[in-house]
Parts: sequence; structure tokens; C-alpha cells
Amino acid sequence: MVYGSARSAMEYAQRGAIEEWIQFFLRNDENNPNIVLADGLLREKRYYIGPIITDISEFGIEEGAPSYLTEANDIAWFFHVVDKMKKAYDEWDMPPLIVNYSNGKYEINDGRHRNEALRQMKIKHAPVIFWTSSEEDHRYICNKMGKISVGDRG
Repeated sequence: MVYGSARSAMEYAQRGAIEEWIQFFLRNDENNPNIVLADGLLREKRYYIGPIITDISEFGIEEGAPSYLTEANDIAWFFHVVDKMKKAYDEWDMPPLIVNYSNGKYEINDGRHRNEALRQMKIKHAPVIFWTSSEEDHRYICNKMGKISVGDRG
């Protein structure tokens, strides 16, 4: 099974197994596995919601390459990947962004390239899986985010 798609994430979520999908996805991304995040999510109890279509422009994430990329080659590679994603968008069932919400702040833990590609294409709504470490933050996200079908794009 291909785990890196919004469709597969939604199938897992409908079975109540989104945490399982996240682990499969993060560990099996053939281009860029995110083992550190996968392991980190297992260290304590986490609360998940999604995937849901969300206005990603509300996250307040910096535009362009992340500020932690300081080498010209790393920045160029970041935008190379973004350009490839933009070209593939119409044929690609893009996997949800994985976003942590904590104490009033959002942080994209997996999906910075996807987020930037969507921003450059002026697409504000995308599938997102939110995770939190506290019940209070989870309640906030559940109350704030309305569920919209993953099939809706744009």
C-alpha cells in the first residue's frame, strides 16, 4: 500500500487508526523518511485530529525556505523540491501536512515543502493532521477546526 496520500490517511482515520498511518508514512517515505518525528511522537501520549481540510495560511509559518536552512545549496534544494511538487500537484494525492499545535502556536513537523508549494500556487486549503500533547490543546483544535471532505481542494 502507498501510505503517502490524503486518501490513505483518510482511510486510516475512518478506522480510528490515524496514529498508525502517521507512523507508516513517516517511516516509509521513500524520498525523505522522518524517523526522528516518528520516534518522537511515540515518546508520550499524543492527541490527533484529521486529516481535515484547513486554511493553512492561518498557521503563521514563515514564507520561503525555513530559516534553519542557511547554506545556499540547501536553500536551492528546498526550492527544487517545491518546484517538483508544484509540477506534480494535479496528478498527486498530496499527503496531509503534519502540524503540531501547542500553546497557541502551529508548527509544521512534516510538510514544509508541500506547504511552500501550496503557498506559491495560492492554494490556501489543504489536508492537515494536527497533533497535540495536551487534552486542552486537543480540545481547542477540535473546537476550532470544522471537518471538510479531503476530496475538496483549493
